[in-house]
Amino acid sequence: MKAARVGSALSPRDKKTIFGMIFLHGMNDMHSTALPTIIPMLAQSISLTLSQAGMLNAVFGLTNIFGQPVTGYIADRLKRPWFAVWGPLISICGAALLPLAPSYGAAFIFVGMMSLGTSLFHPQGTGRCGSSAGMNLAFYLSLFSASGGVGSSLGPLYIVFMISMLGKSCFPLVIIPFAAAVCFYVWRHAGFEVEPKAASERGSFIANLRLLASKILPIVSITSVRDGVYQSLRIFLPSLFIARGGSIEAGGAALFAVTFAASLAGIAGGRLADRIGDEKVLLGTLAVSPLFLITGIHSGGTVCFILLLVGFVFLQASTPVSTAMAQRRCPESRSMASSLAQGVSWGIANLSVTPVGILADHIGLQTAMNAVAFMPWTVALWYWRGEAAARAGAG
Repeated sequence: MKAARVGSALSPRDKKTIFGMIFLHGMNDMHSTALPTIIPMLAQSISLTLSQAGMLNAVFGLTNIFGQPVTGYIADRLKRPWFAVWGPLISICGAALLPLAPSYGAAFIFVGMMSLGTSLFHPQGTGRCGSSAGMNLAFYLSLFSASGGVGSSLGPLYIVFMISMLGKSCFPLVIIPFAAAVCFYVWRHAGFEVEPKAASERGSFIANLRLLASKILPIVSITSVRDGVYQSLRIFLPSLFIARGGSIEAGGAALFAVTFAASLAGIAGGRLADRIGDEKVLLGTLAVSPLFLITGIHSGGTVCFILLLVGFVFLQASTPVSTAMAQRRCPESRSMASSLAQGVSWGIANLSVTPVGILADHIGLQTAMNAVAFMPWTVALWYWRGEAAARAGAG
């Protein structure tokens, strides 16, 4: 990237790139989260079983773990943002066609399209946003992250509204041409070229993976645990409310509120990180969040909801900060670094929900959620001790 991007003032081209990626992130994630909403439709139309639905959901986790590092590696070697601009269109096509799936095999293909498009978009979209952000890296990555989070939280409501208004057959006829037009507009106005690495500097995928792992493995480890805590508590939050006498509607409303608030929390975390430092925000938020999460799990009523909401906010405030840390350590491989610190950790988090559910069946939901909520302290202490030892050794 050009040296001019080191400064704090962004060029008009950089702004177009950043906000183009932010908009595409929200549009992509609004559709890629459609599966839970569409599963009841498929249960009626093709008699989809719960085990089959679980296998469809596992596609996302596995694709994130194995697919994003590969697409990130390729994206760092592309002049044009092919993946970042056209990946969302693939994802949206899959989501729009999924309600019309005539069989489980077709549904698997459409979910595969959703997962593939998402895996294509996120590494390069995050990398292009970061390479255009200048000194305010964490802040602009926080806006990028918040866009996806808001899109994810609104996605189920949006899918239900659109299908109820248009019908399953007309939904793809409307949304696919619209999405194609948006992607083409971003391609024309924000899809500038960058100079990739020279052929002699590229190396193999395994060589790049080892190099990046040596630099950001502690970050990937801490984000995997953090995202696993978030996913597990979020998934079982409605069950906790219902177990304490609440209604399904109350549990759903609480889930929407904490997801939406957590999506916006990263903006504050990103802005603060650009001022006081990434590690201070990362470790500080991980240290504070269990206080509210554990207290909230043991509380009831409105107090429980408020405490858990604050705990989720602190937990997710460091999401863009950890991605910024990975990009700062690997500025020549932003897409692949982002895929490891964001995509792989999110995939691991998706897979970690299953053992937490098994644990809850054996020791009780509240006890299992307590154990999960304690994990940010453990991983924050491990990271702090490891980094302190590394600095001492370097000194």
